[in-house]
Amino acid sequence: MLNTKREEKALLEFKNLMQNLMLLLGKATGTQTGYLYWVNRSRRQFVLETTFTTLSNVMFQDRVPFQKSFLDRYKDLDVIVQLEVGKDVNENDLDHYFNMVPVRHLLLIPFRNNDETVAISVLETIEKLPLKEIKEILSAYKSSHINVLNTYLELVDLYDDQNKWADFDTSVDRFKTNMSAIEVLDVMLLEMQKLLPGGGAVVALRGMDTWVTVLRSGKEVPSPSIGLLVEERTMAHDALSKGEPVFSMHFNQNPKRVSSSEYQTEGASLAIPLMITERRHAVVVACNKNPLVFTESLKHQLKTLAKIASLTIEATLVRSAGQADLFVSEFGNFNAELLELSLKQLMNRADSPDEHAWFGLAGIENLSEIRSRYRLEDLKKLQKYMVKALNPARTGYKGFIGFHSDYVYSYLFVCRSERHHGEWIEKTMQDIKKRFELGDGKPVNIDVKFGSVNVMPGNADIPQIISDAKKALAFAMKDGVTVVDM
Repeated sequence: MLNTKREEKALLEFKNLMQNLMLLLGKATGTQTGYLYWVNRSRRQFVLETTFTTLSNVMFQDRVPFQKSFLDRYKDLDVIVQLEVGKDVNENDLDHYFNMVPVRHLLLIPFRNNDETVAISVLETIEKLPLKEIKEILSAYKSSHINVLNTYLELVDLYDDQNKWADFDTSVDRFKTNMSAIEVLDVMLLEMQKLLPGGGAVVALRGMDTWVTVLRSGKEVPSPSIGLLVEERTMAHDALSKGEPVFSMHFNQNPKRVSSSEYQTEGASLAIPLMITERRHAVVVACNKNPLVFTESLKHQLKTLAKIASLTIEATLVRSAGQADLFVSEFGNFNAELLELSLKQLMNRADSPDEHAWFGLAGIENLSEIRSRYRLEDLKKLQKYMVKALNPARTGYKGFIGFHSDYVYSYLFVCRSERHHGEWIEKTMQDIKKRFELGDGKPVNIDVKFGSVNVMPGNADIPQIISDAKKALAFAMKDGVTVVDM
């Protein structure tokens, strides 16, 4: 890459060349006034590059909104046109003149790149220019201008690339060692999303004795859903197995990113394992519908963000902690901070008819009876069993189980049909009622109740949702019903 001084020198030489070209064109054609405006479509304005005039009553604006310039009608022009003042363009529109408008004719010369008009040169004269006689002059100007324009666009790309790296430095600075591990993952996803405006990223963690997606970036739904079980022969599983990033473009919906049940596998993806204290604690899958987005530069930035996230989390841990799953309780359910962040992301998502979500609490109604019969070791075994039994992925659904309090389990459940939530609870209850034994060898009767809240996009009151779920669970316990949905 050119260094900054060379870039500045090249840009200065480019601007001087543009001015010289306009000066030569004006002298060669006998023009009274000439100027060139870039067509900035993103900001909807014309941006002045250079001018030439033999008159004294001329003053140009550097930037003119589309709607305030007569050139707005010609911003898609693809051929040279001549205009007559008073007929094709109003005298009042030529507001770069003051006191009077001496010119009567205009010649518009468009310059196009990638089938789009990117600049317009305007020659203003008292007498009408003879196009046949100046044909070669105009042709030489356009040819020279196109060559210079290509140089300019390359410089713009160069500066854009430089700005991206400057922005990336800002992204890196957002990681702080006083953050919790969950906060670090949140920052990582937010910064990755900035690099993937047409895509997104999802994080899978180990919990409930499985790997499952628990966090997702962006408001749209291009990235895989949360609550997906990481399956074999997927990119996420491959990255975890190898301990190194895996990149792939998707053809005919393959390879899958996370799961065979994920929705719309297209474009390209990059799966990156997060190594913390020499152990794989997470995998992030970045994806975009446009595979051309994944330049080597972008892949390097994504990998660097993942690496910095890993090192930031590791810096806050004691060495021995690296051998345990970082984001779950001793029973395998995810910690409350993680579940609340995932809940926040669900509430910030765009509304979609293909995605419905519930937050809920599940509790054991006959807990007092069970606790009085069994030792602490047996009760811990019970809690581990409950986490596995409640896991939605075990019965083919999407979601995961969190820690709320001892013997009370929070959950997030995501589905494409509203009826799936009720079906999952029914299947789970049938499984829990099957034979389960503790220390005395006798089957244990476990009576589980559910309280749930339908999570709607735009509802940002997490404490209220949790409070409503508590009330719903209390009603279910009191009334002896399996589930109460608030």
